[in-house]
Amino acid sequence: MTEPILSDEQELIRQYILLGILFRAVMADLGQMQTVPLKLSYQILFDELSRWAERQHHQLRRVLRQRGCTVVSSQRQGHVYVVLYRQHGYVREAIYTIEVLRAECHELVHLWTRYEQRGENR
Repeated sequence: MTEPILSDEQELIRQYILLGILFRAVMADLGQMQTVPLKLSYQILFDELSRWAERQHHQLRRVLRQRGCTVVSSQRQGHVYVVLYRQHGYVREAIYTIEVLRAECHELVHLWTRYEQRGENR
């Protein structure tokens, strides 16, 4: 079985959704961590990761708009995440598996952490 070929806009939509999910997940995790007293404060790490994901998310939205593409709606439906987007006047649907998005978010956090350690994100 071969994978479908994704257009540039479809890949940008996927990254846009992924970064939006990451931003919201980091904020939710930070909120939960603040209810439990910890020996160390990880808030600065969460704040930096959240800001980075949010900046990337907004940057991708601008790029998509310049290419005539906007996200109309996105929502979780059971085990999938359904996204409707308008591309050059046509409404299209993209469906992503929650487990895959979660794994990709973990990978993004890992990559961000490595870049931060090297000081490349500044």
